[in-house]
Amino acid sequence: MRATTLFILVVLTFTSCAGGGYVRKSRSARRAFENRKYDKALAWYHKQKPGRTDRLLYLLDQGVILHTAGRYQASLAIFKQAIDLSDQMHGPQVASKSAAVITNDNYIPYKGEKFERLLMQTFQVMNYLGLGQYQEALIEVRRLHNRFGAFLKQDAKPYLQNAFATYLSGLTWEANGKLNDAYIDYKNTYRMAGGNPILAQDLLRGSRWLGFLSDHQRWRKVFGKSYRALPRNRGELIVLLQAGSVIEKRSTEERHSLQIVPVPYYPELSGKPRPAKVKVVKGPSMQTVPLYDVDAAAVGTLRDNKAGIVARAIARLAAKEGAAVAVGKKIDKDLGVLLGILVLATNRADMRSWLTLPSSFQVAKLSLPAGTYQLKLIGPQGEYTLPNVTIEPRKKRFVMERIF
Repeated sequence: MRATTLFILVVLTFTSCAGGGYVRKSRSARRAFENRKYDKALAWYHKQKPGRTDRLLYLLDQGVILHTAGRYQASLAIFKQAIDLSDQMHGPQVASKSAAVITNDNYIPYKGEKFERLLMQTFQVMNYLGLGQYQEALIEVRRLHNRFGAFLKQDAKPYLQNAFATYLSGLTWEANGKLNDAYIDYKNTYRMAGGNPILAQDLLRGSRWLGFLSDHQRWRKVFGKSYRALPRNRGELIVLLQAGSVIEKRSTEERHSLQIVPVPYYPELSGKPRPAKVKVVKGPSMQTVPLYDVDAAAVGTLRDNKAGIVARAIARLAAKEGAAVAVGKKIDKDLGVLLGILVLATNRADMRSWLTLPSSFQVAKLSLPAGTYQLKLIGPQGEYTLPNVTIEPRKKRFVMERIF
């Protein structure tokens, strides 16, 4: 019986190391982040020694927290590590998948969903814009298009067509004087986001400056507006808003092929992203425009991945049950029973995802005379006072903000 006990202890130890505990373990740090206690949240991550299964998630969460805290240089360094690690893991994972057959999907190293990988690069663009380093931001935009251009095409799945990343790309091209490239991105944003009013002057200006007269007439009809040149003494304030917290997976059981298997699922979405309002104190205001619904992307990704998740779960359950029966017959009846119990204990849905992401990315844009302004952001949960911003003539000023 000593061998039986030792075997059970070994298996239990192996099971307890599953990466699925990351969501639970990191919850206190994420709550501190949502309460804007950034140092407290980061202190938790600094104390951890993540294994290979969850290392990417530790990096991604720290990158977002640093970005939200305005520590753009540190966020750049963390996201570079995350991007490099994700790239390394997007290949054959034979050993990891073998471990997953024994236990569950939590043993497969988390390498980032497709839409998450595009957002890693998007955060790098925003980090450089936050630093005012527009040429470096443009280098990241080029990388975004080189690496994820297929995601942004018309035939890509809807949740991969990220209108926020595309619009951000256009703004970055324009901030660097590359109006032709900017105009292409603005047109692609229009295709993804429809007749969004925030695009009106971008498309009217681009088509007029580039001499695309037929395009210009088309945009005038679409938006019912004429091109308004930006006066020499005015600049543009662009608020890049991350709103809410991305939806979190839950676990349930489903019957498939006479087997009951655990699967992750998302609760029903409550509706479309809700805009906020950017208000200049003693000045104009403008609503933010939601351009990318992260919740919808997460739900769409899981829907497309579900067949593979279920297939692995069924194969895993069959293999474990077969092993338990064999052990009971050939080695030890009690051991076979205990191993059968462990089959159920190790059947766990993979609940991991990048949970410091917002539920949506939104944009607001205001033309303002050169000067320094105090801003307020009015969201569904209340009003926030933003740091003062200085607008320079004929220049863009990017402000990043997060509300929960």
